[in-house]
Amino acid sequence: MNDLTVHFKNLALATFVAYRALCNLETPVACIIVHEETGEVLGFGCNDTNASLNGTRHAEFVAIDQIMKKFQLCNVSQDQVERFFSRLVLYVTVEPCVMCASALQQMGIKEVYFGAANDRFGGNGSVIKVQAASCGSSYKSFGGLMRVEAIHLLRCFYVQENETAPTPKIKKNKAIEGKEFPPNLPFDRFLSESEFSSFYGTARAAEFYPGPRDGIEITPVFEHGYIFRDLIDVSDVEGIPGVKSLYPKGELTIKDDIQKLSDMLPFIEDTGVVGWHHDRQHSSQEK
Repeated sequence: MNDLTVHFKNLALATFVAYRALCNLETPVACIIVHEETGEVLGFGCNDTNASLNGTRHAEFVAIDQIMKKFQLCNVSQDQVERFFSRLVLYVTVEPCVMCASALQQMGIKEVYFGAANDRFGGNGSVIKVQAASCGSSYKSFGGLMRVEAIHLLRCFYVQENETAPTPKIKKNKAIEGKEFPPNLPFDRFLSESEFSSFYGTARAAEFYPGPRDGIEITPVFEHGYIFRDLIDVSDVEGIPGVKSLYPKGELTIKDDIQKLSDMLPFIEDTGVVGWHHDRQHSSQEK
């Protein structure tokens, strides 16, 4: 059985970064870049379009810039850049747009893992499949991991209270909590059946391929559910280089943020069905 726990852990870290972006009044889309062999997080990015007033400052571009500067790649040859990035993988909460997907191809990234599909601008299969273009390097892209968490954070962004307030408040909105999610990905747009089975496993292929499958989610271990706070801990977040920049007011509240985020997000049952904490609390009160 294909265990996807490592990939869920890395996407949980990206989800945490997206949550901090939300707290800082940015669109909650974020990514981390990981060295494939060592598993070390080398950099991260979150949308910076609001603060920078630059529509191109997507999470992927911010992360690429961070890596280029950190590893002194700005003045080296394209071949050297591609060799370096060929050892790296990207985890991002939402499918890269066409612009970012093309940039990742040009950098020579090895693989991309993402959560929610980008129905309007997706460059890894939703709209076009940039990574499979004949020119430049190609990379595999695997989606649908922690996608409901990514969608829920985006929904939260659009119902935030007064954005000019000194301390933004993220609403616990009943219209959002419990709201149904769109069906899972049409995976045949992204991968062949053999590619899907190789990564996700044959059991998941029977459930999700070709898709889209409605009503159930992919989990780290097949037929075993999960809750966000069980995927990462404080030390995992502290291992993200430059994580302090996600706390512009100074005080790091990582432990509290993991708990708050876990309480805000849905959890996934063993059956793959989405559950909500308020439903669980209501059910226990009735008993």
